Amino acid sequence: MTGRTYLDHNATTITWPHVIEAMTAALTVTGNPSAQHSDGRAANALVSKAREHVGMAMGVCAQDIVFTSGGTESCNTAIWSGMKAGCKHLLISSMDHPATINAAENFGASYELIPADSEGRTDMAWLKTRLTDWDETDGRPFVSLVAANSETGVIQDVDTAVDLVAEAGGLILVDATQALGKIAMPSTPDYLAVSAHKIGGPKGIGALYVAPAAPFTPLLSGGGQERRRRSGTHNVSGIAGFGAACEELINLEHTRKLRDILEKELKEIEPNIVIFGEGADRLPNTSFFAVPDASSMTLMMGLDLEGISVSTGTACSSGKVGESRAIVAMGRAAEAPKGAIRVSFGDNAQLNDVEDFYNAWTKVRRIKAKGVAA
Repeated sequence: MTGRTYLDHNATTITWPHVIEAMTAALTVTGNPSAQHSDGRAANALVSKAREHVGMAMGVCAQDIVFTSGGTESCNTAIWSGMKAGCKHLLISSMDHPATINAAENFGASYELIPADSEGRTDMAWLKTRLTDWDETDGRPFVSLVAANSETGVIQDVDTAVDLVAEAGGLILVDATQALGKIAMPSTPDYLAVSAHKIGGPKGIGALYVAPAAPFTPLLSGGGQERRRRSGTHNVSGIAGFGAACEELINLEHTRKLRDILEKELKEIEPNIVIFGEGADRLPNTSFFAVPDASSMTLMMGLDLEGISVSTGTACSSGKVGESRAIVAMGRAAEAPKGAIRVSFGDNAQLNDVEDFYNAWTKVRRIKAKGVAA
């Protein structure tokens, strides 16, 4: 990253040195963690240690965690488990990541989207009414809710949703991929999904918490690893890195001031700028905005040429031209006719990151720079 300013931490953040050290050490352990000999037990010890640290960070019992390849697999597995348990109709927040919405479609599930208000907050009153009027022929209610939207950073009222679903005798999946390490974990849902690469861990490793009473059906079949919940040889180095990242989580609250400075400076030079979710409680590190007269893809490429890495929204959709799912759900597509830009700070963020972005932005937009005030 030398010579560049990386501001796309919601997509993936920096892999921290102590994580790399833990992974490197794990790679020197030869045994398969499923083997019963000494080398296998040594590898299994690394998995067990990491499981404890991940469980502590998630606020759940470590033994109820299933290691996966990431948030997408975790969410897919939870939805699959609910469907196999007889949940015939799913309620999915319109602010969810595509990992849940697309999974429902791919698995052939009947579902409807829970609406959101103009700030991107999932409508809990709607959810309460919908659960109250639940048709028993649709099986047990299943609700999916993201803890914090990956684009806007808007934090959802997960605790209320967990209570409503419990009262209705249903199941709830909470996708906490963006929340882990940034905000407090929600009241324990039936399923809780997280991913390592959002908190300084490696890419390609995640975890799914499954409550003891929650139904579970494996997504993968094979050797029966993870107590027959997720077959496949353990990614020992990835798991060790995930555990190391969870062991030393760094609070991102300091990025709130930087985010607010960034938005203040942009408002002064971009009178038509729209900041999505500004009126709601957001992740401290996230800003999602649009200038109606400029293409977000063009802006992103221009900033990239100036050494600034940002996103046009959800990383899984990068490179695709189309509307933001979140903005559409908020009913504000007309305010971003050419897309939006997401800036997301990491725990190494400093004021000069804001200055670098501001200077690059004014150059791309051909606006005379005025300097950034702390």
